[in-house]
Amino acid sequence: MHRWNVAIIGMGFIGKLHYDALRRLSNVHIRTIVVHKTEDIPLVKAAFDADIVTDSWQEAIGDSQIDVIHNCTPNALHDQINAAAIAAGKHIYAEKPMSLTTGGAREILEMAKSAGIAHAINYQYRMNAAVLEMRGRIRRGDAGRPLFVSGRYLQESVARKTDYTPRRIPETSPARALLDIGVHWADTAGFVLGAPIKKVYAKMYIHHPIRTDPVTGKQIHVHSDDTTSVMVEFADGTPGCALFSKCMLGHKNDLSVTVSGDGREFTWNQERCDLLQVGNRESGNETVYMDARCALPETARYLFIPAGHAPGWQDAQKNALLAFYDSVETGAYLKGNVPYATFEDGVMGNRFVDACLESARLDKWIEL
Repeated sequence: MHRWNVAIIGMGFIGKLHYDALRRLSNVHIRTIVVHKTEDIPLVKAAFDADIVTDSWQEAIGDSQIDVIHNCTPNALHDQINAAAIAAGKHIYAEKPMSLTTGGAREILEMAKSAGIAHAINYQYRMNAAVLEMRGRIRRGDAGRPLFVSGRYLQESVARKTDYTPRRIPETSPARALLDIGVHWADTAGFVLGAPIKKVYAKMYIHHPIRTDPVTGKQIHVHSDDTTSVMVEFADGTPGCALFSKCMLGHKNDLSVTVSGDGREFTWNQERCDLLQVGNRESGNETVYMDARCALPETARYLFIPAGHAPGWQDAQKNALLAFYDSVETGAYLKGNVPYATFEDGVMGNRFVDACLESARLDKWIEL
């Protein structure tokens, strides 16, 4: 088994989670960690295990011993770092969004395809075992004909006027709830249905157009959405709807997807991510615990503990990385038949955001 040398660029919230998940893979070695500030180097060296800790992402990408780049930087840096990594021939596992623009995302995708590298975007929710099970059951016809797809992604982090920091409310895009969490629902819903979203009708809301910085007392004009509601139609004609918001008190990380068919209904909720809810008419409704002994083959390989020992967010992240490194090991990425989200899915995320923005502006249905 080849041991892949990895560089993690960015050690904020998500970079630390990449580090934890990568440490659970036997064929990965974390060679380099890149931090934002020089003064952070001693702290990171003391807390994390890596051969090199540096504040230069260029150094990491230029290292001939690095095989894979994990781009965990702020959104505005994604294009520059992804492009440099591709030019250096590195495989890439990148955080979303692919880019701040759809055009930028498409350029990065074409560069990656031309270079023949493995590429992934971190829509890790699709790699929850229950989501894989839901997709598998729908694909084999257990839901019957899908009639409607619904769901939500709700958080509470900016529900109040004083819930402001530049990190929580970055103004680098006119979309915020949509770009940060809505794209996860769009990817997960399209993944389980087996068809991407084709067109949207969106309404976007700014609940606090002027917010107060609790530290400085400054009044901040906000231009991006706190809440977005959207009707969708998938490529196979299935209709649906969803609500995305970062202003719903009591909702910590409440992502759910429901596919209602004429045979059965399937529901998955991220906050109880080890369960698959099945709605039946002829018999009682079911709550299915994820268990490798009775799961579909494509699900079982991502279940490592007995039923009732609930897998969590980090297990989905680990599953996504496991699938990615398996594909790099076997060359499966060259055939395109992989379960994790690729840069092509990342481009779809950007197209979804752009279509919602245009729909909200024009008040009409927009095709992606």
